[in-house]
Amino acid sequence: MFPSGPWKGFWHQDGYGCQEMDQFELEFSPGGTVRGQGTDVVGVFTYRGTYDPDTGSVRMTKQYLGRHSVDYEGAVDGEGKIAGTWRIGEYWSGPFSLYPVVRGDEPIHEIVK
Repeated sequence: MFPSGPWKGFWHQDGYGCQEMDQFELEFSPGGTVRGQGTDVVGVFTYRGTYDPDTGSVRMTKQYLGRHSVDYEGAVDGEGKIAGTWRIGEYWSGPFSLYPVVRGDEPIHEIVK
């Protein structure tokens, strides 16, 4: 369902706006686990989580090295992107969108912010 390899995306936080993630890697295993790593404005991070190939749901934890973690919960949006909500504890949350990269830096679809 999801391609392993380079991805891009963004997360949005009230007061800070839309924050792009530089190209990062995600690896989707046949057993339903996902792993990855990359960088964004906060710093270097890793992803660890699960996905369901039947429903398209994805749950991941983004761990910033030496910093906090962020929970991501989303699903495939019908256009090849994973869209959903990120959370830090019970007080901070916002939308996110991740999409696979094809042909260098060209995404499959442009993101709508």
